[in-house]
Amino acid sequence: MKHSKKLRSSVVLFAAFLLMACAQSGPVAGAADTGDGHFSEQVLPLLQQKFAPLLERETGLRLDSWETLIAGSDYGQVLIPFDAEGSLLIQLATKLDAADPLRQHTAALTPAEIDLVRQWIDDGARNDDGEVPYADAENRLYVCNQDAAAVSVVDMDANVVIRTIKLQDLGFTKDAKPHHTAVEPDGSFWYVSLIGDDKVLKFNRDNELVGQIAFERPGMLALHPDEDLLFVGRSMKAVNPPQRIGIIDRTAMSIDEIDVFFARPHALTIHAGGDHVYVASLAENRMATVDFTEETVELKTVEGPIHTFVQFAGTPDGKTMIVGGQLTGKLMFFDTSTPEAPELVHSIDVGAAPWHPVITPDGRFAYLGNKMAGTVTVVDIKNRSVAAVIEGLAQPHGAAVSPDGRYVYISNNNLNGAYTPRYSFGDNDKPGAVAVINTATRSIEKMLEVGPNATGLSTAAR
Repeated sequence: MKHSKKLRSSVVLFAAFLLMACAQSGPVAGAADTGDGHFSEQVLPLLQQKFAPLLERETGLRLDSWETLIAGSDYGQVLIPFDAEGSLLIQLATKLDAADPLRQHTAALTPAEIDLVRQWIDDGARNDDGEVPYADAENRLYVCNQDAAAVSVVDMDANVVIRTIKLQDLGFTKDAKPHHTAVEPDGSFWYVSLIGDDKVLKFNRDNELVGQIAFERPGMLALHPDEDLLFVGRSMKAVNPPQRIGIIDRTAMSIDEIDVFFARPHALTIHAGGDHVYVASLAENRMATVDFTEETVELKTVEGPIHTFVQFAGTPDGKTMIVGGQLTGKLMFFDTSTPEAPELVHSIDVGAAPWHPVITPDGRFAYLGNKMAGTVTVVDIKNRSVAAVIEGLAQPHGAAVSPDGRYVYISNNNLNGAYTPRYSFGDNDKPGAVAVINTATRSIEKMLEVGPNATGLSTAAR
């Protein structure tokens, strides 16, 4: 069945914003040279003398220099620049559970001493020369904290959280619900969908908000590899959203909408060739192949019980696409060597509620979280079989892979509390987390704690 492409232009909502005093993210380059010795003369001695006992569980942490402090422990960073309240140093000093034996060490700290360290972190945790930690981080991962109205930025080379983008500080609501991200191939800009505030936002590399567009209940984002386009679907949280996807001009931040003629369009990806976009329904076994160069939409029905298609992933060579069925636990393989006519060629069982898959840069393996099983399934793309199952996750959701393929990152909603935080602070019993999976060993190397209900995450498409 073929339909003419129906576009509905939306009013362009474009706004540029500059963050004041770098309070949100801080400068990524060109930090001022203070040269005043503030860190070495005031902050470091205080950390060594008063904070060190609180950090005794942080194996591998050294407090002998700014560099070793910033490097963190075997478990991760102990501070997030420009985010004192989200930093372990301040949390240990102010929020430890009364039953924790470490709590006894807080008595040695005065409010003035805690404030000194807090202010230093909020000012960017600079060294004596004014350098901001991880300002030159090249490979960045952007993680949505859906229930915190925040986005965490991860340095994928160091595997630490390096910034927290607090959307309320930018005028958005506490229920903004950031859901998914997309990143320019060169990392110059990144985008995030807000389910609660019905917007798609655009940030530059310095984490400054530079544009936004209205779109009802935005969900998954897919960035065109060559053209200045960003595609956006509808959120799973939307009960009866319009049966259309959005096509955003990334430079102008203007939007058109195109009909896909089925309910709840959610799964969304772009073929490697760039001319076709694939969309699938949560409510029925229907897919659409959108050829926006020819202005056509081809509809396809997949046989069987209702699968509830969650998300697609395609191989770099453009020959294969996979999608998971939430209700059936199936992973379906489509032959996309003829992009305009994807053909279902195989399906396998991969466990309960397969969520967002990601395919390694060499096209050999897919990693996908099984939300209801608390596992990650590793799939051999060529053999169309399960290669491994990784346990120890808590409602896994989004997936991304580092450019070199060494690590796969899986976000964990953890709304069921299956992941227990390393410290109890009274308000963090169910933190969101990002599992850092070593693809060589197929094991979880580290869990990065972020804000509650970690959902979509993305890095630069390369």
